[in-house]
Parts: sequence; C-alpha cells; structure tokens
Amino acid sequence: MKLLLTCTTGLEAATSLEVKRMGFKIINSTAGRIAIKAELKDIPKLNLWLRTAERVYVILNEKKVKNFDELFEAIYEIEWERFIDNGKVLISNVSTRNSQLSAKGAIISVASAAINKRIKKKSDENVYPVRLIIKNDNLLVLLDTTGPKALSKRGYRIKTSKAPLRETIAAAMVLLSRWKGDLPLIDPFCGSGTILFESALMVLGIPPGLNRDFISENWKFLRNYWLLERKNVSNSYKNNFFQPKIIGFDRDNKVLDVAKEISKKLNLEFIEFKMKDFEDLQGNNNRLYIITNPPYGERIKSNIDFSKIFQKFPKANVYILSPDSKFEKKVGRKSTKKIRFQNSGIWVWYYMFY
Repeated sequence: MKLLLTCTTGLEAATSLEVKRMGFKIINSTAGRIAIKAELKDIPKLNLWLRTAERVYVILNEKKVKNFDELFEAIYEIEWERFIDNGKVLISNVSTRNSQLSAKGAIISVASAAINKRIKKKSDENVYPVRLIIKNDNLLVLLDTTGPKALSKRGYRIKTSKAPLRETIAAAMVLLSRWKGDLPLIDPFCGSGTILFESALMVLGIPPGLNRDFISENWKFLRNYWLLERKNVSNSYKNNFFQPKIIGFDRDNKVLDVAKEISKKLNLEFIEFKMKDFEDLQGNNNRLYIITNPPYGERIKSNIDFSKIFQKFPKANVYILSPDSKFEKKVGRKSTKKIRFQNSGIWVWYYMFY
C-alpha cells in the first residue's frame, strides 16, 4: 500500500534520508509530502520512530474528480470496511486548489454521504480522521494514523522559550548534519534545549514517539501491530549506556532551568547546560559540531557577530539557521550547502559549513 508522510516544506531531504535509512522505498516527493511503499505493519513503526515528519497517512484513493457525482463515486469505491471496525469516520480537513470543486461544506456532505452508504457507523468508540485534498481536480483521500497531535509533539516539552524550535525541525537539522555522536556537539544559543534533546534521542536510538499515544493504536486492523512494535521498542534501547558529549549554552538562566528539568524527565542528564553569553564562550581548536538556532529578526531582537563562531572554533562543523540571505557574506565564508524553509512563519536558511 501507499503511505503519505508530511513534513516541513523545504525539509523533504531530511525526511527522505530518514525513510531510506529505515528501509522504505520512496515513490515520489513533492513540497512537504513524501509518498512511500509500505505495509500496514509499518504504520506503528513510522509513527513511533520518524523524527522529521509531521504525520503518517494511509492513501485510500487518488482520482480525478470534476463534479460531485465523481467525488461520490471516488469516496464510495474505497474499501472502508477494511479499515473501519467500530467507530466513525470524521472528515477532519478539506483543502481545495485550482479545482472545479471548491465549496468545502458541499464536499464534506457528499463525501460523508458516500461513506455512510458504504458502511454503517456502529458507535463512537473510535474515530478515524480523514483528510481530503483536491488540487487541479485531482482528489487525494488520506486516513490520518497519527491523530490530533502531530509527530512534532513528543510530549517532553514542559514550557516554551520566547522562540521555541519545533522538534521535527531540530531533528532535521541534526539529521542533515550527519552527526554520529563520536565528536562533541554544542549549541551556543540552546534555549530550552530542543536541538540537544533531539540530538541525544537520535544518537542513542530512542524513538521520539515513545512517551505519547496515537489515534490508530486502538484501531482493530492495527492493534496487534501496535502491540508488537511497542514491545520491540521497549527492548531496543534499554542497554544503551553510551553518553555523547553534548553541551548547551545560553545567557538566560530561567530557560536553562527548563532545559535541565526536561533533561531529567528524559533521563538525559548527561547533557550539560551552562549559563554563558556567546561573547564569553571560550573557543578551542578541537574537532566538534555546532548546531544552533540563534536569536534573529522578528523572533528575538539581537545583534550578534556570527563570524566569531568560526574564529572561536576553527575546526568545527557549523550548522546554523538564519533568515539573512547575505549571512555567508557577513561571516566571510561560503557554506558547503544550504536549504530554505519556514520556521515559525519566518523564511530561514539552514547554512551548513563542513
């Protein structure tokens, strides 16, 4: 069957790399979406282990629809009884673009009628969220196996700093850096520690979905697969005593207290957090990784000379987010690679110097 993974637009390379490492074949990739070939048993694995994706959908149908009759038939022909056991289908999201069908209320009514004709609702015991996308008259019917909380909601965040970095974006930054834990990793502007936590969870092989639940865990056709994957997960990392060198710096002691509290919650207390301004950091000539999301622009007003990172740490591989398209010119060096995406509504560049 085909599954659709969604991710932050611009970070498809990270999610593609991740799913390939997991052994899945990519069918196609577009902005913020990656379709893969998989089996039902893979749904729990993807939800539990994916670090850079936002949701895991089952593609129920793909079809050209130009009128409501064609929409009805496209929805009705889906083998709903294969998935729905005891519960109700909820059309949770409808989006339409450049298509003859544009009235969302009418689309929901017709789709619901087709579903109700095919299957009878037995109870409200389970909910099966369905997303409809119609673009250029092409319909995509998606069953959301993740649920109300996206995969970025790991469950460990206690409070947020002034500009929290989404967990999936932090994980993508680490994944693209190719950091393996063999060299020290520091974040000079760590805030509440998201990059550092995602780094530790990744290198230790701890699934990001370990301490949360998913809407599809109670679905009959997936229940046994979920039980098996949860069992496999619980045995996968228990004997891992490796402790990479990870250090976070920030000038805000309050936000560091939050980071320390989260590290204790995650059993990652080997991560060091130190209150220190970037200007006061002592550099060194050792090989290490710097991955950071510093204050910038509309997020937090600041005036930092980032060229000092390269002066203080001349042998470091540096990975840094910035909304400044002239960042390379300002720091006096050209990045090895860079990608562009949106972070908290701001277009940013991820500059990679290695």
